[in-house]
This record gives sequence, structure tokens and C-alpha cells, in this order.
Amino acid sequence: MRNFYSVLSFFLALSGLTAVHAQDTSACNATFQATISGNTVFLRAMDSLPGVRHNWNFGDGITDNTDSFMVNHTYSAPGQYLVIQMTTDSAHNCHDSTAQLVTIAAPPPSCSVFVTETSDSVHHLYTFVANVSVTPGASDTVRWTINDTLVATGDTLIKTLTGGRYNVCALLSTSYSCQSQSCMTINPQDSLPPPPPPPADTCTINFTATAKDHNPNQYVFSIINPERYDSISWTIAGTDSLFAGPFHGESFKYTFRDTGYYLIEVTANARPGCFVQNAQVIHIDSVPKSQGNYITSYPNPATAQVSLSVTLNSSAAVAIRVYNSMGGQVLSQSASGYPGVNQITVPIANLPIGVYYIELQYGNTILRSKVQKL
Repeated sequence: MRNFYSVLSFFLALSGLTAVHAQDTSACNATFQATISGNTVFLRAMDSLPGVRHNWNFGDGITDNTDSFMVNHTYSAPGQYLVIQMTTDSAHNCHDSTAQLVTIAAPPPSCSVFVTETSDSVHHLYTFVANVSVTPGASDTVRWTINDTLVATGDTLIKTLTGGRYNVCALLSTSYSCQSQSCMTINPQDSLPPPPPPPADTCTINFTATAKDHNPNQYVFSIINPERYDSISWTIAGTDSLFAGPFHGESFKYTFRDTGYYLIEVTANARPGCFVQNAQVIHIDSVPKSQGNYITSYPNPATAQVSLSVTLNSSAAVAIRVYNSMGGQVLSQSASGYPGVNQITVPIANLPIGVYYIELQYGNTILRSKVQKL
């Protein structure tokens, strides 16, 4: 047994053999069969008599010492692995070893496509979308056929279909030679006409967005003709996963704590009995300095806690306040500051996922930072 590994290395280097057998005594017979399926190898020892013990080394740092003559092992990555079988027969007081190289191939490239459809049955206008999933790094091409005739390429097909029956297919091809197809049958005659549209100008809603003169980051949003609506609700969506709302009522005021683009959306029930909605995009290009200087918090994004570096000229108490994206205070604590650089740690593990604003105050100085909680 002590010469097994030197003999094994010699044979592998000399002739590229995939199996090496090192027998210490004549009574034992360490041979096995390896069958590969995907990234799993199935191993069966040829000597399965009672009393014969088998130990396995799969070549990836994992062993099996259950003494079973039949085992299987799944590899986490493609490559070549040296599988070693060690056999011991206590009845004959012998032991033997053998090895084989097994090759685990990389998984084949994958791809899939699924077609979804929306339509305007009044104008017989159909929109088909190819929802594609491919192996990372692969480029793809989608070809569209209608009744086996090529009509377009790209992820979206817009087509006017009137009368008859149509078989619409999307054929996906990737740079890794993977192909997939998805089809659907369309019969415009089966389409039902949509309900009649509501009377003109009764199922719409509009609002104004007015910035305050001295606070360019503070806006007032107001419904036009609010007496026509019930159940008015507002939301604000912005960068870094910011989401604020819902706010209720015909008007509300909001102070934006950071620059960027924001989508303001309102929904309501109009008095004629229809659901209405509208949205506007506004741009905040500045935040007044009087609201505090911004400092960096790290790590950002964070999951458990964030740290801020503050330099003090003298000892002072530091008040720490955390606000959510709607301006509500969710955390308050204090820390003792000392002359020099202070590392302030703020726990956020118990806060919901979202964007938060941290405010540090010592004396008349206010510092602010923004952090995204994952």
C-alpha cells in the first residue's frame, strides 16, 4: 500500500491511463465500475462479498468511509477527478487499492423562450413578446414566423391580424448553438369586442406639481378639480429603490432629501364609476446646504449596520436619527464624541428593506447620509 501513490503517479504521467491498480496481496481484488450521469458518478465495487470493506476517495477532497461497495457522488464543478477505491478483507487479512480518472463535463448551454400576447381587438392589432432565458454570456436572436412564414426578427412582434387562423411562433437561437421555440394560435374571429369607452373627459385625472420658491427640493402636489374623485392615493418612486407612500387626500407636500428623478403617481375613483391614474416625472437638481452636509456611510448598501466617520474639535454628545423614505423617524440614539476622528456605528438590521437617511447632530452642526438597506 505504501508504494501505491508513487506507482499511480508514474503510470498517469507515463501513459495517460485512466485507471491504476496497486495490489498488496493476492487475496483481495480492488476493482470498480464508474458510470457518469451529468455531474454525478455512480461507483460499484466488483468485489461485493460479505466482510469486504470499501473506502472511497472522490478526488475533490471528499471521502466515503461507510464501507459500502456501491456509492454515488455529485461534483460541484466540471473537470477531471481521480477516484480511489481501498478494499480490506478481514477474513483473508488483505487489502488492495485501485484508481480511475473520471471526467465531469461542463453542463450544456441552456435557452428557453415563452411567447406572451396582448391585443387591441377593435383594430385587430396584436403585440407578441418573446420572453427569453439564455446561458449567461450568450447572445441571442429571435425569429418570428406566422403560418411557417418568416415575418420579423427581434424580441417583439407587432402585427395586424384580421380573419382566419394564425400560428405565431418565436424561434430562439443563441451563439452557443442552443435553440428553443414557443408558439401560440390566434383566431381574431374569437376576439370579443371591448366594453364601450366611458364618456369623454370623465375617466381622467390630472394634478399639478409646484416647487416651493426657497426650497427647490420641496414640492406640493394637488389634484385639479378634486371634487370629481374619491379614494385619492399618491406614491413616489425614485432611484436607489426609494418608494414613499401611499399618501392620501387631494393635496400633499413632500421634501426630497436627495437629487435625482422621481415618478409621482396618483390613483383615484372618478365619480362616473371608473378607476383613473396619472403620473409625472420631476427632477430635483439641488438640495439646500442649510439642510446639512452629506457624508459617506459604509458599507452601502448594508444589511446589519453602517459606520460614519466624524471629526470633532472637542468632546460633544452626538445625536443620531434615522428616517425612512417617507420622512418618518425610525431610530434615535446618542453617542459620546471625543476630539479627533470618531467612528459612529448605526444598527439597521431590524429595519425593513429600503432607503434610509441618517442624521448626525452635535452642537449646531448637522451631517446627513443616505444608505440602502438590503
